[in-house]
Amino acid sequence: MLIRLIYASRAEEGLTPAKLALILKHSQTRNDQDSVTGGLAYLDGVFLQYIEGPDDVIARTFARIAADPRHRDVKVLERRNIPRRMFSRWSMSLLSWVDETRNIFRAFSPGAKIDLYETHADTAAPLFRAWAGTGHWVDRQLV
Repeated sequence: MLIRLIYASRAEEGLTPAKLALILKHSQTRNDQDSVTGGLAYLDGVFLQYIEGPDDVIARTFARIAADPRHRDVKVLERRNIPRRMFSRWSMSLLSWVDETRNIFRAFSPGAKIDLYETHADTAAPLFRAWAGTGHWVDRQLV
């Protein structure tokens, strides 16, 4: 059975682009081995991540994430069975913040400031679905 899990967390202090690149690379390697796919949005010290895969594997993956000191205040927005993967091409990909992706976020969460941590559970999956349709994902090179 496939499931998707969407969560938000606050990143450790001082997360640099180089550290973020290492996190992406490590996630890709581990997810390739575990048959996990997904997308990651990171902005202003907050992670918003969508992961999908076999139920038991997602449970183990999320347990590691929740215990990782690079994540604080981890909250699950959604955990649900799915019929097929949305991010089947990527073991993990990072969203690029450009006008289009910012505007998509604002369409789902109107307000002056984009705060990924405040993403509403009801809009998290549709938000990722809208972002998935853009070409603004970095799947292999960050820096």
